[in-house]
Amino acid sequence: MATEQGPICVPFPKPRSLKIQTPFGDLNSVVDISKGPPTDCTLIHGLMLQLSPALVSMECFLRLLKFVSVIKDLASTPPLDAVPKIIGAASDLGECILSIGKIPKMIIDILKLIIAYLKCIIEAVRSILAFQAGINLGDAEDNPAVSLSFDCAQNNAAASTAQLREALEAIQPLLDVFKSLLSVAGTTLPGPAQDATKIIPDIVDTLKLVLSGGGATVGVPGTQDTIQTLDDLKNTLEQLQDSLDPLS
Repeated sequence: MATEQGPICVPFPKPRSLKIQTPFGDLNSVVDISKGPPTDCTLIHGLMLQLSPALVSMECFLRLLKFVSVIKDLASTPPLDAVPKIIGAASDLGECILSIGKIPKMIIDILKLIIAYLKCIIEAVRSILAFQAGINLGDAEDNPAVSLSFDCAQNNAAASTAQLREALEAIQPLLDVFKSLLSVAGTTLPGPAQDATKIIPDIVDTLKLVLSGGGATVGVPGTQDTIQTLDDLKNTLEQLQDSLDPLS
């Protein structure tokens, strides 16, 4: 005889953050919001994808270490043997010095990527707001099965919000390193790119405020204000993107 079964809700997993320590800072696992709730395996995969380009980026640093090592060993190396080693190490290092001029272009491309990333986060936040707004707690009255399902759905929405806050943490380290890169290159960014580096942190702070509950909460009149704030942020990002496109 069939028995009545209430709605089923599967709680989202809570994976453990991972990191790899490098001479230039830590590589941290990043939540990929485009693939739904993360798992330990998706975080490991994301970190693996970061590792290869990070090792490639260390190539010039390793060439510099090689050059310093050759100079350091001059005292114990016969002059005739030292010359070809110095020339070879200097030649390898020279390729890295010539590539420094590409740093502003790289920063502009990273800014455009950050803008696209923030637009994805904004869309995800809007989806969570719409989902929470659609939960009618009145339907759960006198129905324990439905009530448990609603509780699970709200917990999953809260978990998604926490994951989005974590996803935002990946942006600030990128912005912080721009000043060091420009200092090494001895150059400055074009005006639109400078504007982007100043505006993006404010947008990130606003998103953090919304995700932390500092903005309007679902179920009260201020919800629509929060959605309008998200739309305004998205419009600002699109304007920044339009200003950066001619610079690439």
